[in-house]
Amino acid sequence: MPPITYCDDEMMAYRSARKTFQPGERVVFDEGYRLAHLPLVNAGHPAVISEVDGRDYRNGTYEKTRYALVMPISADAFLESDQVQALELAIKSSSFAPKIAWELCERRRLQLHATLAGGVPETDLDRYAAVVQDLLDRIGSISVCLKGPFLGTRNTGRIYFPVYPQKIRNEDAFALVQKSIGVSATKLYLVGYYHMRNELDPLETTELAELIDQWRDRIVVRTTIPFLELLATNDDLALSARTHAKISARGTPRVKR
Repeated sequence: MPPITYCDDEMMAYRSARKTFQPGERVVFDEGYRLAHLPLVNAGHPAVISEVDGRDYRNGTYEKTRYALVMPISADAFLESDQVQALELAIKSSSFAPKIAWELCERRRLQLHATLAGGVPETDLDRYAAVVQDLLDRIGSISVCLKGPFLGTRNTGRIYFPVYPQKIRNEDAFALVQKSIGVSATKLYLVGYYHMRNELDPLETTELAELIDQWRDRIVVRTTIPFLELLATNDDLALSARTHAKISARGTPRVKR
């Protein structure tokens, strides 16, 4: 079999979505983080947005269940990586370490994922499962590599790991998945992991930016994704997540009703 090759930055959208800081700037939570994440990370923070008229968010959770097609990643594959362990040691040794909600890393360890398609209508769940099943039966399991930490221009306060999927027929494998279900290719697949309890001051921000620059091009995890998943949740940190269907490269979708 030919060696696995992965998408590179020319094929992905990480460069344009990455947050860059000028001297003296600091990490300030944006509205998205203050509404969807901060209430679950640090409920007493004065920047928390508890609710917005016309939306069903209340303190970080929403009344109506949301569904998404996601790429789950094994906590073992992630946390047993020597590179991830070295990075985490560097973060824990930093000046901003006390502002990371470390307890959330443990709470979310079994729910690590990157979203391929959000806002899946409940009426489309069975169609998505069948279409993705058909595609995976044709292309097989998808290998990925994750690179060093990513801080984006949205959800500031959340540090991600960017996913670089395997190329299949010289195309982004996850873009093939997105195309199969009729959604636009995003070229962004992010595993959210570290969450900030408080904003960073300029010196802490500089230290974080330097750490990200040091690690951004390093591959920290290589793994094969055995299945994709239709996930149901009532919050954006997936603390309430439950599986609707696991879709693997062989067999039929295993649906939980």
